[in-house]
Amino acid sequence: MSIPYPDDDDEGDPDRVRPSWQPDPERPGYERWFDGTDLIGRAEKEPGPFSAFSPAVTRSLRPGPNRDARLARGSILAVLAGFVLQQFAAAGALPVPGLEPIGVVLLTLVISASAAVVTAVLAARGLRRAPQLGGRGISSLALGVAIVLGLAPVLLLVAIAVGGGL
Repeated sequence: MSIPYPDDDDEGDPDRVRPSWQPDPERPGYERWFDGTDLIGRAEKEPGPFSAFSPAVTRSLRPGPNRDARLARGSILAVLAGFVLQQFAAAGALPVPGLEPIGVVLLTLVISASAAVVTAVLAARGLRRAPQLGGRGISSLALGVAIVLGLAPVLLLVAIAVGGGL
């Protein structure tokens, strides 16, 4: 016995087109998100056959009309900025008057972790809505960046503190 996957459609109309990027009839060379009944969202240029990524990968990195995936894509920059801020603080290149260097490192960790939590929540919501609205690839990327660059350093610091290293 197999567990049905939400995208499985064994009993539906065989001529039904699943939600995906489809050519825009109003603009040749562009695609729009087809939700199963209508074309929605804004038109995106069709990926070229010789681009850096295959057309399928390029399409998966577009958030489409998925608002959470679009916000998660933008918040990747906040996580990256928080990670860079952590590196400057750890190197001592970010002096803050009135704060010890360890305080600056902890402050940057809090900033980075906050950005990572917001990104992870948006990415998870984007992934939940991806089957109907697209954006699975960019949401997955945002979730990975949030975990690796934003939350992993905090967990490492907690492990060091528990071990008596701080």
